[in-house]
Amino acid sequence: MFTRSKLNPILRPDKNISFESLKVYNPGVVFDNGQYHIFYRAVGGDWVSKIAYAHSRDGESFVKFNEVVLDTSDKRDKNGVEDPRVIQIEGKYYMTYTAYDGESARLYIASSYDLLNWEKLGPMLKNWDARKAGQFLIPWDKAQNNKVAQKEWYKAGGIFSEKIGGKYYMLFGDRNIYLAKSDNILNWKANLKPFLRPRKGYFDSVHIEMGPPPIKTLSGWLVLYHGIDENKVYRLGYLLLDLKNPKKIIYRSNRAILEPLESYEISGLVDILPGGFSAMEKMEEKELKKYINKAKNNHSMPSVVFCNGAVLRDGILRIYYGAGDSVICTAKCEIRDLLKR
Repeated sequence: MFTRSKLNPILRPDKNISFESLKVYNPGVVFDNGQYHIFYRAVGGDWVSKIAYAHSRDGESFVKFNEVVLDTSDKRDKNGVEDPRVIQIEGKYYMTYTAYDGESARLYIASSYDLLNWEKLGPMLKNWDARKAGQFLIPWDKAQNNKVAQKEWYKAGGIFSEKIGGKYYMLFGDRNIYLAKSDNILNWKANLKPFLRPRKGYFDSVHIEMGPPPIKTLSGWLVLYHGIDENKVYRLGYLLLDLKNPKKIIYRSNRAILEPLESYEISGLVDILPGGFSAMEKMEEKELKKYINKAKNNHSMPSVVFCNGAVLRDGILRIYYGAGDSVICTAKCEIRDLLKR
C-alpha cells in the first residue's frame, strides 16, 4: 500500500554532529509555507535524546539545521526529550514530546511561532495515575518496571488539529491509548478508561501506541497508531473516527498498513534491546556491534517502524517514521486507497 522512498533512509546520524552521532529517529512533521518541517529525536555520545530540525521542499531531500531546537533543561527531562509530534493551530505551532528523567516518561508540550524557538509549557496531565488507568508491563521493556513509572508514566500524545464542539482533543498512550480533552490546549483531563486496547490474534496483540496527530479527511479523523505483537514487531495500523464525535470509532484496521521489511527497518540500536540505553552507552563501537548481532541471533531484536509524523496533501498521505530506532524514512500512498475497506 505504501511506497517507500528510493532515498530511504532520508536522514541518518552524522558522526560530525555531536548531538546526533548515534541515532536519528521518530520524527514529527508539519507542512507550512511550501516546505516540510521535520522535528526528530537525536542521540549522540551522551546517550541523551534531544530534538533537532530539518526542512525540505520535496518531502524527501532534507537540509539539517545542525542545532538542537529543544534540549533538556531540568530534572524532569534530564535523561532526554523524545518523540516529538507537531501541529499548527490558529497560527501557532505546538509540539508534544516525552520528558524522561530516568524513572518515568511524562507528556509535555511546547509552543513556537517560527518553528525554531520553542517555549516549554510544562506537563499536559497534572494528576495522571497509570495504575488506575489499567497500564501494564510487558516482559521485554523494563523502562516501566519501577514504582514511579508504574504510577506516573504517560507519553505519545497526538492533538487533533482543530477544536471539536468547542474543545481540544488528544489521543495518547503507549500500552493502551486514551482520550483527553482541554479548554486551552495546555491543561488536559483524560478519561482513565482506555479508548483503544490491544487485540489478541492481531498485529496489535501485546500493546499499542499512538502515532501522529490525527488527520482530518472527508471520511473521518484518520488516526495512525502502532501495534506490537509477541515477536516484538512494531507495525502501523489505523482508525477512522467520526468528524463531530472523536469518541466514536467508525473503523479499525484488522491488518497492518506498514511493517518492517527493509534491512534498515529490521535492525538497529533499538531502545528496548535488553538493558536499553543504560547498557548500550557503556559499550565501545565494536562491543556494540557484537551486542546487536547477538540480539539478532537469539531473536531478541525488535523490528521497528515508528511513525510520529504524517502530511496529507493533494490526496497523498506521506508518512515519516523511525526505522530500527536509528534512521528516518518516508513512504506515501493515495489516501483513497488507504481508506478502501
